[in-house]
Amino acid sequence: MVIGGKAAGLVRLQELELPVPPFVAVPVGEEVDDAAVAALGEPLAVRSSAVGEDAADRSAAGQYETVLGVTRVTLADAVAHVRSSTERAQAYGAGADVAVVVQRQVSATRAGVAFSRDPVSGDDSVLIECALGGGEAVVSGEVTPDRYRVDGERVHARAAGAVRTLRDDEARGVAELVRRAEAGFGRPVDVEFCFEGRTLWLVQCRPITTV
Repeated sequence: MVIGGKAAGLVRLQELELPVPPFVAVPVGEEVDDAAVAALGEPLAVRSSAVGEDAADRSAAGQYETVLGVTRVTLADAVAHVRSSTERAQAYGAGADVAVVVQRQVSATRAGVAFSRDPVSGDDSVLIECALGGGEAVVSGEVTPDRYRVDGERVHARAAGAVRTLRDDEARGVAELVRRAEAGFGRPVDVEFCFEGRTLWLVQCRPITTV
């Protein structure tokens, strides 16, 4: 079975016993397991998991589709839409084999991305970008996030607004999980995370391609 980079990353996070919202990986060329999806509840997020999408030597993040707010009634159309994004990915050069991740959609109150190392300098401080709401706006650059650098127990914060999105202990909590992910993957990683109330989830993990 070929499940692609995104699904493989989620499987590895689960193996490391890190907090991941429940999901089902739909391999390349296979149909959705209705019984498995039913156990996830609703709403659902449907994301691509293409072969080579998040390879260690490059990333095609942003070249594929994500559909949010999916129900079991609309699931088949959402999966077809995500898989149809293959044509755009081919232009990028990332390959054409697309698996799909169907995941319980988290009601995120805060979300962002964290790097286990500085992707420019390689410094081993954890860098965190976080904003209110879901993480798509942070990843796409649509909003200006708060930025945090966690060096051991020290947290250096630069808030984008009047109120910080993360307390120091929350930033350290994100950094701890990211460091555990780096150790488990055996290389620097960037991790998408979100808070559902006070519960911290990791929703994606991939190698940092620029270190």
